[in-house]
Amino acid sequence: MPNLKDMNTWTDRFGHSSLRSYTDEAGHFWLEQNLAKDSKWAKLAREGHYVAWEFEQPGGGYTGRLLVDGEILTPKEATRRFLQDHSAEPNAEK
Repeated sequence: MPNLKDMNTWTDRFGHSSLRSYTDEAGHFWLEQNLAKDSKWAKLAREGHYVAWEFEQPGGGYTGRLLVDGEILTPKEATRRFLQDHSAEPNAEK
C-alpha cells in the first residue's frame, strides 16, 4: 500500500520521465525530484535523499512544501536542515 512518507512504496509513474508520484487523501499531487536536473535539490537526491514536491493537483500549482526523507518541510526548513554548511555556524564545533 503506497504511503506518502515512504517513497519506496509509491507505484504511480508520471509521464515520459517515469518519476514516481503519489496523490494524497487531500488530492495533492507529490512528484519525485528529477535526478537529472541541475539544482541543489537534485544534487541532494543524487546523494541518496528522497525528495518530492507537492502540487495542488496534477498539473496544478506548487504548494510551497516538499518531502525530504519522509518529512514534510518548507524549502527554507529543508535548506536549513540539509543544505547549509553547518561548519559555518557560529556555535559549530571546530
